[in-house]
Amino acid sequence: MNLFPEHTVAENPALNSDFDFKSIVDISPYPIFIHRGGIVSYANQLAKKLIRADKEEDLAGTNIAQYCHPDDLMRLREAVEKVHATRISDVLDFRLVDRDGNVKRIQSKSTGINFGGELCRLVHIYNFDQIKQAEEEVQQKEVLLNKLIEVLPDSLLVINSVTRKQLYNNKSFVTNLGYGPEDYKEGDEFDLISRKIHPDDIHKLSLARTYVNDPANAGKMTSTEYRVLNKAGEWRWVLGRSCNLMPAEDGIGLINFGIVQDITDIKASQNDLINYQTFQEKINGTSPVLVTIFEIEKMTAIYWSQDRYQWFSYPEDKFPKKTIELIHPEYRAEAIESIYSVAKLNDGEILSTVYPFVTGSGSIKFMLTRSTLFQRDEAGKVTHILLAHSDITDLKETESKLDKSEETRKAILYAIPDMLVIASAEGIITDFYPNELHRVEFETVSFIGKDIKEIIDPANYDNVMELIRKTIQENQLHSYTFEQAGPEATFHFELRISPFSADEVIILTRDISDQKTTQNKIDHYNKELFEKNQELERYITSNSELEKFAYIASHDLREPLRSLTGFAQLLHKRNHGVLSKESEEFIENIIQGAQRMNTLISGLLEYSRIASVGKPFTNVNLTDLIKKVRSDLKISIEENNAEFLLFDLPDIYCDELQIRQLFQNLISNGIKFRSESDPIIKISAERSDRHWLFKIEDNGIGIDMKFKDQVFQIFSRLHAQDKYQGSGIGLSVCKKILERHGGQIWLESTPGRGTTIFFTILI
Repeated sequence: MNLFPEHTVAENPALNSDFDFKSIVDISPYPIFIHRGGIVSYANQLAKKLIRADKEEDLAGTNIAQYCHPDDLMRLREAVEKVHATRISDVLDFRLVDRDGNVKRIQSKSTGINFGGELCRLVHIYNFDQIKQAEEEVQQKEVLLNKLIEVLPDSLLVINSVTRKQLYNNKSFVTNLGYGPEDYKEGDEFDLISRKIHPDDIHKLSLARTYVNDPANAGKMTSTEYRVLNKAGEWRWVLGRSCNLMPAEDGIGLINFGIVQDITDIKASQNDLINYQTFQEKINGTSPVLVTIFEIEKMTAIYWSQDRYQWFSYPEDKFPKKTIELIHPEYRAEAIESIYSVAKLNDGEILSTVYPFVTGSGSIKFMLTRSTLFQRDEAGKVTHILLAHSDITDLKETESKLDKSEETRKAILYAIPDMLVIASAEGIITDFYPNELHRVEFETVSFIGKDIKEIIDPANYDNVMELIRKTIQENQLHSYTFEQAGPEATFHFELRISPFSADEVIILTRDISDQKTTQNKIDHYNKELFEKNQELERYITSNSELEKFAYIASHDLREPLRSLTGFAQLLHKRNHGVLSKESEEFIENIIQGAQRMNTLISGLLEYSRIASVGKPFTNVNLTDLIKKVRSDLKISIEENNAEFLLFDLPDIYCDELQIRQLFQNLISNGIKFRSESDPIIKISAERSDRHWLFKIEDNGIGIDMKFKDQVFQIFSRLHAQDKYQGSGIGLSVCKKILERHGGQIWLESTPGRGTTIFFTILI
C-alpha cells in the first residue's frame, strides 16, 4: 500500500543541494531519513540503527510503511493525506516494528524537499520510548538519592552563612546525637548544635567559616575535627567538611554545603592504632626478628620492620637496590628458586631457608628465613610474600664448632687402631667403631643395637659381662685379656672396660697379637743377648789378658833386642876394618833385623793399647786437626811436593789424639804409595742420619781389590820392605781406632789410578 503519493512542490526550496541535505541528515542527533512515495532514498546511521536494531544494512530502496505497526497504518494514512491537503505536517505518534520484531513508540514530523532532482520528504523521528525511559530513570534516581540522603549516618547541611539559617538538613546528625524536635523548639538544629560545641574547639570552626566565606576559596573544601556534646552528656568527635557553593537567592548571602561525620570510634581506633604502632615499634626495636614484605616481580623488599641499614651495616647510599643482592652470590640463584617455591605454597604454609647474607662491612650473616604468602593479584597470582629473618650467625658458628668437635671426635675414634664399643649394662651396643679389627672377623656392618655376644667369643662372654657389671657398680676401670680364633690365626686381645654413664661402659678392645709376638721375640733376643753378653765378658777378659800379654811381651822382648843391637853395634865399631866384608854384612843384618823387630814390637804395643789408653772424647774441628797433621808430615809433604784439597770438614765428637793418628796414617800412606805424578790428596765428608762418611782420595799406585780386606789385618804387607818401609800395622791401627769410635773403614781402588779410603764416625 502506497501511503505517500508524489508531490509537485518542495516545502523548503532554499535547500536544494543533495550534499547539503546529506550533511544535515548525518550530523543530526536524531534518526532522519528521506523518502519519495514511501521508498527510502537516504538515511543516517541513527535511522539505520532504529530500524535494523544496530545492524548496518542500508535502508535505501525499502518502503517505510513495512515498519509501521499494523494497528497504526490507518492513522499514518490520515496524517499523510492531511499533509497532501493542507501542506501542514503534524507530529505523528505511532508504533514502529524493527527488523528484529521489536515494537518502539516514536514521534515523527516531515517536510518536503528536493533531493536527487525529485520531490521527496525528510522525516525527523523521536524515539519516544528512550525519552520516557530517561525521564523515569531520573525520577527513580531522585527518589533513590533522597532515600539515600535520609539513611546516611552523616549529616548533610545547606546553610546560608549570612543569615545563619538552614536551607536543608537530613536530620541524621541531631538524631545520632540523641536530640529531637523538643530540644530545639525555639530554633533549629543548627542553633542547637552551635550551643553543644566544645569550648576549646569553637575557634576551629570560626577559622573554617572564615576560610569558606572567602571568595578566593569558592568551591574549595575544608575539613575540621571538633567535639560536640550529645544528649547523654558524652563528647563525640565529629569531622565537618564544608565549602562555598553559590550566592544566596537574595543576593546578600553565601550558600555553604557541609557534611558532618561522627568519627568518635575512628578516633578511638586511631588512638589504638597509634598505641599499637608505638608498641609495635618498640617490639621491632627489641625483637631479634626482621620482618619484610617482598615483591616477587622486583625481587626486593618494600617493607622493613627495622632499620635495614643498621641491620646489615650499610650506609644508606650504598644499600643494594634489590634485596636479593644481599645474599652471597654463590647462593643467590638458589635463593631466587626458593622465592618462586614460596609463591607455589598454599595459604598458611611456611617455607624455612638458611642463606648467608653479605653485610656492608664484608662479614657474613647467616639468616634463618620463614616465608609465607602475603598478597595475590586479581587473577590469584602471588605478588608479595612475607619474610621473617632471624640472625643465626652465632648459632651457625656454634653449630660449626660442634660439627668440627663431633668430626674431631669421630676422626679420633676412627683413627684409634682399637675397636671401641659403648654398651649398656645388659650388653647392648649403643655405639661401635670396629677400626682395624675388621681383619679378624667383623664385616663393615653396624652392630648398634645388637648384643656384644655377636662380637665376643662365647667362651669369654660371661667374663666380659661380669666385668661390665663390676665396672658400673664400682665406677672403676677393669681389664681382661683373652685369645680368640680368627679366620687364619689365633689372636690375642686386651679389653679395657671403663665407666661411661650410670648404666653404660666404654669397651676398648686392643689386638695385642703383634705385641705378644714382639714380646716373644724380645724374650728370645734377651736370651740371645744374655748369652752374647756372657761371651763378650769372656772376650773382654780374654782381650784384656791379651793386652796385658802384649804389653809384657813387648817389654820382655825389647830388652834382649836392645842388648842384641848394642853388642852388634859395639862389635862392628871395635872390629871395623878388621873383619871381613862378609862378617860386617852379617853384623849389619843383625842390627837391621833387631831394629825391624823393635818396630814390630812397638806397633804391637801401640795396637794393643788403643782401647786401654785412649783419651776422653771432645768436640774437634777437623780443619784445624788436618793442619796439625800436615805440620807433622811437613818434611814428607815437601819432599814429595804433595797437594791437598779439603772440602767442608765438620766438627766431630772424638778422641783427638787417635783421630789425629788416623788421618796421619792415611795421609802418610797416600804420600808413601805415590805414582810418578806428584801426590794429590782430597779429603771430604758427607752427613747421613747417624754418622759422618769421610773420603780420602789419592792418585797413587793403587792396589788390587782382592787384597781389600787383607790390608786391614795386623802386620799385613803387600810390598817388599826394601821398597816401602813400615811395620804393616798402620791400617789395622786405623781400623781399631774407628771401631772405638763406632765406625767402619773400607777402600776402593784401581791399580795405577789411585785409592779411596772410606770410613765412618758416629755423629
